[in-house]
Amino acid sequence: MNASNAAPSYMTPGHMQHVNYGQPPPASEDFIDKAYVTSIRSILKFACLLFSFIAFVCVAATPQCNGNQIFLASVTWLVIIMQVIIIIVFVFRLKRKFTGIDFEFLDFFATTHDAIYLLVSSSVTIHYCRNPGQVAGGVMGIFAFVFLAADAVVIFLARRDEPDPNTSSNNVR
Repeated sequence: MNASNAAPSYMTPGHMQHVNYGQPPPASEDFIDKAYVTSIRSILKFACLLFSFIAFVCVAATPQCNGNQIFLASVTWLVIIMQVIIIIVFVFRLKRKFTGIDFEFLDFFATTHDAIYLLVSSSVTIHYCRNPGQVAGGVMGIFAFVFLAADAVVIFLARRDEPDPNTSSNNVR
């Protein structure tokens, strides 16, 4: 063999790569958390996304009233973006890859933060705007707030029932 037809030095002779394109990955490598998709937390998040989007459409489709509806429109889009990011983190199990971040606390904080912003912006829109579409957007924002508040309560109750990993009952002083 001369240098032009010799096997490259990085490949071992007879080494074949096995590729299983038609088969699903093993159960240990399942990338989508199907239990989360059907849980009460995700159902509440998807309902919040739906009502936030409806609130945005109602506000954007009607004539403006003194700029108050822009506050609700921007809050609804911020809620949609944040909740979609949280859903992606939990559905694709990204919390396993980023172990230094407490995603449960982040979810609780973002959900309560978004709920408070939706309540304030929807209340302002309902109070100051008298257009029927603006009021409907505010009411849909209140419904989204209810779903986010329920989600925050569910997250709080789930975190309250978890044992604290920093304390152990074995070390009695």
